[in-house]
Amino acid sequence: MRRSNRPRVALVGVLRRHRALTAVLASVISVAVVVQSLALARALAHGVAGRGWHAVMPAAVVALSAVGVRAAVGWVAEVTGRRAGSRAMAELRGRLVQATLQAAPTDRGERQGGSLAALTVQGGAAVERWAGRVLLHQTLALTTPVLALSAIAVVDPLSSLLLVPTLPLLIVFLVLAGWDAKRVSQARLGAMQLLGGHMLNVVRGLPVLRSLGRAEEQRRQIAIAGEAYRRETVATLRAAFTSAFVLEFIAMIGTALVAVIAGVRLVGGSMAFEHAMAVLLLAPEIYLPLRTMGAEYHAAAEAKATLDGAAVACQVRASVPTGRPGTGAADPITGDLSLDAVTVRAAEGERMIFDDVSLAFRAGLTTAVVGPSGVGKTTVLRLLLALQSPDGGHVRCGDRSIDDMDLASWREQIAWIPQHPVVLPATLAENLRLASPEASDDQLWAALTVARLDGWAKRLPGTLHARIGDGAIEISAGERRRLGLARAALRRPVLVLADEPTANLDSVTARLVCDALADLVHGRTAVVVTHERDVLDVVDMAVELRATEAVDHVADSRVVQAVNA
Repeated sequence: MRRSNRPRVALVGVLRRHRALTAVLASVISVAVVVQSLALARALAHGVAGRGWHAVMPAAVVALSAVGVRAAVGWVAEVTGRRAGSRAMAELRGRLVQATLQAAPTDRGERQGGSLAALTVQGGAAVERWAGRVLLHQTLALTTPVLALSAIAVVDPLSSLLLVPTLPLLIVFLVLAGWDAKRVSQARLGAMQLLGGHMLNVVRGLPVLRSLGRAEEQRRQIAIAGEAYRRETVATLRAAFTSAFVLEFIAMIGTALVAVIAGVRLVGGSMAFEHAMAVLLLAPEIYLPLRTMGAEYHAAAEAKATLDGAAVACQVRASVPTGRPGTGAADPITGDLSLDAVTVRAAEGERMIFDDVSLAFRAGLTTAVVGPSGVGKTTVLRLLLALQSPDGGHVRCGDRSIDDMDLASWREQIAWIPQHPVVLPATLAENLRLASPEASDDQLWAALTVARLDGWAKRLPGTLHARIGDGAIEISAGERRRLGLARAALRRPVLVLADEPTANLDSVTARLVCDALADLVHGRTAVVVTHERDVLDVVDMAVELRATEAVDHVADSRVVQAVNA
């Protein structure tokens, strides 16, 4: 068990430090519990015996002091736990974001956005609760029963023998409840991630879904995912109530057994009143932390499921090329580009995207990569952009592998035009200067002219200084694509890589994008992934990829056609 918990705690360093503090505070609380019970039993015994306040007061003061220490240390433990939980949640989210940004694009596709959001938001709250409350109760469940049972064994060995058999039984039920809690918590987290991911994708594609008349179908799919999440939540609650009932029942049986035997012995005169009171006060304290831990066990299971999921998400695949360290001397993109017997596996490693595929892209020409969805067209762009290393074969520029080049200087010569260019909530000029921070206003206008956006920009209030994006001037999908083309023009690239530049655009906007793309790629080496016939009118060559076996996935791909467009 200790070995399995170590990776989870190592993921968030602040929890590792907090565990040590929690162990110390829990030990102090457990000692205070024992001292409180023994002192209170002595005070009651002196009072019943009529020995007067001078005999009762010292024991009562000790008992009250122990209560005060217990309350104060418990408060400190909860406050420090909540603070550690907040820091742990922030660190967890930071590590997830960092790992996501460092991962290869195949590992962080948009389909995972909802899952990551559920993991960082809902899962982060579970981690905070675990650090703030559950971790203390888990530690108390180890320290308090041991100290309390030891004290009972010293005071009355027979009572300790009656209590000892109930503890293994209670632990067995805790283990069984733990297995069930882990199962239902993982299922609930999976259902929540499924619902979040599907909802995110639907919101992103809602305009397209409405235009195609598929919005109602997606509403039904969301309802199905929501129903699955509801069932898993009910299952979690049912498991929590069942385990709590079992723990309460065993604790009740153990306490009642000791109380009955102690009462009979007290009446028979074989047990002192002080010892009987000490046993009756300590016996519930043995079960109390175990019962509390049982009540919080599902929160602990949810936190562990979150940390397990975060540990998997933070395992960055070694699929991002490192290349040669920067030397300041650029490796120019000259000569033809080629994929030489390239093999690429999907992120999950269970299927092939490319299997011994070879492609060539001639220098100074524009080549379109076409083929059905899922055949690996976008993977070609990631390989050329050096965002992903092939599992076999090489990506070459001329006769050199790009793995042997300075990838920073390699990417500086490339203009990457994604299907959904990012628009920051900032001015138009700031959005454009993402591609070239030192660009002058004249250069910005020249890039806008190439992208056929100059007329639109002149109509904006403030032109280059107009704020666009969320909370400001909204821009259409076509304007967003042309903004990406303007950024590419600002870079004055040697190589242009474009992913579906006209996808989901109307014919007029698609024509503007095609004209802008033709101006941008003229005289440059360019690779354009597309499904649209209009884009093929502006390219020099077309390469078609087909799946040799396509049922539910692509088994492997071959280049089957290379013709003049």
